[in-house]
Amino acid sequence: MSNKVNRAQRRRLFLSNLIGFSLIFILLGVIVFVLFSRAMLTSTDQALRVEESARLQGPPKPFQRKTKFQGNVQNQHPFMTTTLVYDQKGKITNKLQLGSRYDTLKNIKLHRSQVGQLKTIKVNGKYNFRTLLIKAPKTTNDKSVAGKYLLIMENIDPQKAAMRNFTRVMLITMGIFWLLSILMSVWMSRLTMRPILKSWGRQTEFVGNAAHELRTPLTIIQNKLEFLLTKPNDKIIDQAANIAIANSESQRLQKLTHDLLALARSDSNTIQTNFEATAVAAFLQHTVEPYTEIAASQGKQLVLAPVPAFKAVLDQDLIHQLMNILIDNALKYSPQGSTITVTAQPLGRKWQLIVADQGIGVTGRDRARIFDRFYRVDTSRSRQTGGNGLGLSIAHWIVDLHHGTIAVRDNHPKGSQFVTTLPVNPPKNGHHETKK
Repeated sequence: MSNKVNRAQRRRLFLSNLIGFSLIFILLGVIVFVLFSRAMLTSTDQALRVEESARLQGPPKPFQRKTKFQGNVQNQHPFMTTTLVYDQKGKITNKLQLGSRYDTLKNIKLHRSQVGQLKTIKVNGKYNFRTLLIKAPKTTNDKSVAGKYLLIMENIDPQKAAMRNFTRVMLITMGIFWLLSILMSVWMSRLTMRPILKSWGRQTEFVGNAAHELRTPLTIIQNKLEFLLTKPNDKIIDQAANIAIANSESQRLQKLTHDLLALARSDSNTIQTNFEATAVAAFLQHTVEPYTEIAASQGKQLVLAPVPAFKAVLDQDLIHQLMNILIDNALKYSPQGSTITVTAQPLGRKWQLIVADQGIGVTGRDRARIFDRFYRVDTSRSRQTGGNGLGLSIAHWIVDLHHGTIAVRDNHPKGSQFVTTLPVNPPKNGHHETKK
């Protein structure tokens, strides 16, 4: 992926994460602010309602008053309130009761349409009140307010100050969270892009390696065929060597295509498998037997060590392919006169399959990458033996499909051992589809 595309994609991820985080923080801030604002006025509104009920029931009797050390009694109000009493003409009638407060409150006009409504007003541009306008029935016990309008008022300047402080703290907090959202967005965009870039790099490398591997046999076949076209009068026996080379490269091309298709199936995760209980000894005997003759024709010996009688649940076709890869790999890199040994044994809930050769071995540096696609320990030697660097990658995929492990270790005094460890009963909830 080019740096320009990488930057553009990372920028889009950053913006999407930032917008998402910002919306969450803003929504959270609005919800908290609204809830806090309502909570601040709830107690005041409750006090106004209590005062409304008390004024409509009449003035409190002397024995109903509350001292500092007494409990709550009926008609007693938890908050000190101020009440303006209006007559039908809208004139304040309780001037004497208001005392010095009258000069501050005298300009408050009566709005009859607001009866029963809770309102917030500002007096003289300085004082804030929460108000409730009620009309006292003419039958009320308190004759001084009977048939008149009462504006019950509660000063909310402390609540307003608390709201201002809360708003300031909220804005500072939102700013801090917004900065944090920027840092989180940068971190998450990089974290999200990391596997994408890694996958893109592997795909690009895979396509490049595949194109290279396909181009080589195709070029050889094309050159040989073009050369044969220049010799129309020659007999087949005269060009047998060129025909044999073209045929060998076509077979190599066919095997490479088959391996690429196998890897494509492994990447798609849609491979259907047929796991069944299998007698391992008989299965390995059937699998290894054809290779004994091939090994003998190359001056090598292939030996299947005695296998204990046990059963394991496996996909026979895939394990057969795994055996073909490991044995073929051992034969390619083993000298004449050497022995390749195949052993298998149960290990509790697992069983182990080992293919040991006496070949060139695998160094510690190569072991970390030997199961990577298109990786070859010795490129020139692999070219001579027809290797394409895909076999062990497919083997690793087959083992992973069986929820097992595969590793390579030294075979003393020389050579390598490919050790495959598989569960006797693979879990049924794996990432493969089991065909019944």
